[in-house]
Amino acid sequence: MHTVNGLRRFAGALATLVLATCGASLAHAAEQAYPSHPVKVVVPSVPGGPIDAVSRLVSNKLSARLGTGFYIENKPGGNVQIGTSYVAKSDPDGYTLLTTAPAHIINPLLYGKLPYDPVKDLTGVAMMAKVPLLVVVNGELPVHSVADLIAWGRAHPDRLRYGSSGAGSSANLVGELLSMNAGLKLEHIPYKGAAAVLPDLLAGRLEIMIDTLQLFAPYIKAGKLRAIAFTGAARMPAMPNVPTLAESGYPDVVANSWLAIVAPARTPQNVIDKLARTVGDVLKEPDVRKQISDYGMEPDTMTPAQLNRYFDAESQRWSKVVKAGNIRVE
Repeated sequence: MHTVNGLRRFAGALATLVLATCGASLAHAAEQAYPSHPVKVVVPSVPGGPIDAVSRLVSNKLSARLGTGFYIENKPGGNVQIGTSYVAKSDPDGYTLLTTAPAHIINPLLYGKLPYDPVKDLTGVAMMAKVPLLVVVNGELPVHSVADLIAWGRAHPDRLRYGSSGAGSSANLVGELLSMNAGLKLEHIPYKGAAAVLPDLLAGRLEIMIDTLQLFAPYIKAGKLRAIAFTGAARMPAMPNVPTLAESGYPDVVANSWLAIVAPARTPQNVIDKLARTVGDVLKEPDVRKQISDYGMEPDTMTPAQLNRYFDAESQRWSKVVKAGNIRVE
């Protein structure tokens, strides 16, 4: 009897081992096979912006490394909601990905209802870049530093206006964070897109704008805009003479926009891990790092787990600013 029971236990253990081995082999085979056909990378903005530029750069490199085309499909609108909703409802097979920015975690703080749940319907794959924003002023304004800006603002109450791509945008959040920490009234003027702000800024109908170096670079070079400070933790190699807000006396005003890849929830973990590793390898390439740096960004990597934790931490952080600033979407 003992011998029979022993044989049964042995047979059960052997079956478990075989199943585990087979499962691991199948997972390995699936990872090796991925991607077996082209992968769609949805960019929830118009062509030409920073999300689009980095998405195309990284997608081209992924195509070369994985031997299958990664192609961009732009789906702008709704403050990234249209593109995000499309990906959230796609098959979780790794063949439809989304590149996104802070609106991914800010939208739930601004809208009563979304057509998707960014936590339940999507999962992090890889960070690509952190994007310190740049505070600029109209070139005619007698302001050359953050201290000048604060002094001018206090001497001219109700005259310090900044434009952004809309309520709840990264620029709006940073503007509110600066206002709270500097004890300075900054009037927010929302526009439909960052490019729409520039004509009024250049004409002097606005004093300040907060956005990417990529957007401002030609106007700074022409002397029409003046760079005051970056919002990141360190100076940017592309403009090493421009200090950070932290260096300028506001250590709590450190904020970055960012660019990351997410996938539908329930995408196989081995596929996510393969994508994450490959994106990490792409971001080590010198030409990729230089190109991203030239855009005024910093290449950055995170594991999928780290990225999801980062999303959660950023959501908690900015929810306080949204509430304090009473930021709403009309």
